[in-house]
Amino acid sequence: MATAACICTRREALAGMLAASLIGEAHSTSSHPMALGRPLIDFIQSQVVPSRVLGATNSQPGVTGTPLSYDAKGSRSVSVIFRFPKDWSMQRPHYINSDQEFLVLEGELEINGLRYQTGDYAYLPAGFAHQTRSSGPGATLLNFYEGEHLAFYADTPEGMFQPDRLITRIATTEIPWTTTSDPTFTTLGADVRVKELRRDPISQEGSWLVRVSRDAAIDEVARSEVVHAHVEECFLIEGQIETPQGPMRRGAYVWRTPGQPRGPYGSTTGYTLLVRGKGGPLDSRTLGVPRPVQSDRPYRPVIPESAKRFAFNPLPTGQAY
Repeated sequence: MATAACICTRREALAGMLAASLIGEAHSTSSHPMALGRPLIDFIQSQVVPSRVLGATNSQPGVTGTPLSYDAKGSRSVSVIFRFPKDWSMQRPHYINSDQEFLVLEGELEINGLRYQTGDYAYLPAGFAHQTRSSGPGATLLNFYEGEHLAFYADTPEGMFQPDRLITRIATTEIPWTTTSDPTFTTLGADVRVKELRRDPISQEGSWLVRVSRDAAIDEVARSEVVHAHVEECFLIEGQIETPQGPMRRGAYVWRTPGQPRGPYGSTTGYTLLVRGKGGPLDSRTLGVPRPVQSDRPYRPVIPESAKRFAFNPLPTGQAY
């Protein structure tokens, strides 16, 4: 078994990043277990969140991490953007003791010789063996650890890895968009289409890519607010969304606690969004009558007080996420 010095590097590095950014210091008022330790974030631009380069003792040395939210008091799950530099390589075999889900936003990454390109998605259950990893051109990953996420430089314990839950790779650019009648998605805007990436057969948690068309006359559009029975997590991959909290631009991140209203939404550009349901099915329902969508609202996010010291910084030029 690996020593304590070996197994704690990943969590300590991520915890250090989150302590620096202070996103995870506040606690939600919700009693929902998936909200414990993670405050409502609606919304923040990932480009302005402080980042940190992971050190030599980490399982991803030289990678830059940008933490988006973190459950410091409960499951220790974390949502984070990883940026891999050009010609990066890690040849030290290990496993992680939590599930890992990721979407490649830009670039290419190889894991155990399998190449992941822009748009590729994977779900690697706890205990998945990372033999080799590398990136020639560099890569940007939207990454989710579902628990403690420690790196162990040893063989995976018998019974930990569940291969039936493994999604090795989905090339999302090669699968079709489908129409949907689910109000979780149809209330997001016009002509909504989805790609389901994952649906847990027991918990009914899921992950989807959602594509929404532009509104031809946004000032004439009215849509309903929506609430969800469980956590909704979102990341804006491209486009812009008009919201009551101001315009969400590419790279915007949301952690919406159960029962928190969302919308009405509209868009003058159309957009693509990653949506995750956590803790169970979203079980969305609309609230009241549709309300007009308002464009060009001032940025008035609902975020932890400590995050306000950087949330209003100008977006860096040339950085998509």
